[in-house]
This record gives sequence, structure tokens and C-alpha cells, in this order.
Amino acid sequence: MSGRSGVIVRIRLPAPLEDLRAQHDPMAHAGVPAHVTLLFPFLATEDLTPAVRRRLARIASQVQPFGVRFVRPGRFPGVLWLAPEPVEPFIDLTNRLAAAFPDHPPYEGAHADIVPHLTVAFGEAAVLDRLERKAVRAGIAFRRRVEAIEVIAEDASDRWHARWRLPLGRLRR
Repeated sequence: MSGRSGVIVRIRLPAPLEDLRAQHDPMAHAGVPAHVTLLFPFLATEDLTPAVRRRLARIASQVQPFGVRFVRPGRFPGVLWLAPEPVEPFIDLTNRLAAAFPDHPPYEGAHADIVPHLTVAFGEAAVLDRLERKAVRAGIAFRRRVEAIEVIAEDASDRWHARWRLPLGRLRR
């Protein structure tokens, strides 16, 4: 059976937020790094060919690196996340990827709008309320520079691993 893959922007979290995520996001235990999703689900791992890598590298090369801030929490039912600002570069990257791989729309086309976010916790509303207060007290605001997109892939044991790191703003062969 083939594993899944996704295209992400990896984000290094400050230690208090990384600790919170490690405790409350089961995907962290499966090897998925803190990230903003660009395209998921993507291809089956067996379909991650050199030609796909070249297409992704070309897309990445057309987008310049950019700065991003994470300053406020957001919520979906059962999910606590951090909102990136600005959102436009993430939406642009997602739209470029979806156009290049039309058989793989973001979240299988389940959502009309793209809402870039960095998931930090899953849980019941009361638990997420407590975690959100804790995150705000810990000082969730931080900045990062986005310089690459990554493809992560699932292996036969349901663990996720970085497959490719593709720099923004320059074509790498």
C-alpha cells in the first residue's frame, strides 16, 4: 500500500509552542513537523518522481522568499491553530500548486476557501480554550522567514519524513 504525501511550508516554533504541539497534536508524534499546509493530500509516495520534483522546483523558483508573523490564534471545531500574516503568499503558493496538479486540489476540494494555518492542538473545546490561554500567556507572537517548500511523505509504518526541500526564488536541479 502506498503512503500519502503533502506539500508544506515548515515553520520552526518557539519552544513553548513546540512543547504544546508535541503534547496535543498527534501528527507531531507521527513525524509531521510544524507547518502551514499548501497541498494535501498530494500524490501517493510511489508517484513522487523526478519529473514531479522538477515541476515543484519550477513553481518554488517563481516565488520569492518572504517574511511571516504568527501573532494570533484561530479555531476550527476541535482544532487550535496559529494564523500567519500575511496569508497571501501561502494562498498564492497553494493556487500555483493546485493549478499545476489539478487532480489534487487542496483538502480534496472539501473547503471553498483556503485558510492558511499552523495547527498546534486538537481537542475538545474546553481543552482548546485552556491551551489557547496558555499559548497567549506564553507569548505566541513570532516571526520567521519562508525560504522553501517541502514535500513530506508517509512510509509503510504511518511515519512522515521530509522527501524534498525546494528553495523559493531559484531553480535547483
